[in-house]
Amino acid sequence: MKLYRFLIMMIIASVALTGCKDNTSNQMSDEFKTDYDIEYGIRQVLQYDPMNISGINLANKVDFFKTLRFTLQYRGGKLSKVIYSNGDVPFSPFNFETESEFEAECELDYNAAPNELRIKGTDKVIAYYQNGEFTMPFQLDCSSINYKYTFTNILND
Repeated sequence: MKLYRFLIMMIIASVALTGCKDNTSNQMSDEFKTDYDIEYGIRQVLQYDPMNISGINLANKVDFFKTLRFTLQYRGGKLSKVIYSNGDVPFSPFNFETESEFEAECELDYNAAPNELRIKGTDKVIAYYQNGEFTMPFQLDCSSINYKYTFTNILND
């Protein structure tokens, strides 16, 4: 009887050991890039005020808006840096002092709604991320007229 118990235990153990495989279905392929850039271009430039709350899209009315760009750099699969270029636009959308072109370490705050793209270690918000797009609200000289850039991913082939 002891021999049968021993044989049954050995059979169960061998079946259990041969049936176990490493589960690699949740691991990324070695071919997946962890260092990449995502470039964003302007989709719309809205001008809105209390009388026109839907806004007017100025993106196609003024050529210099087409030169706006920003790029997010990912290193090691994580967001690391933003590269912003104001292009030929003669004003800045930021409420803090910056160059018309700059690079900065950044972070995306997922606890804020909409998510905030910030310069790392500061409270300086560069843009808001929602529904796959980045928006940059800004104000020029007239306090009753507001503006908002909307950037979308420029797909690279």
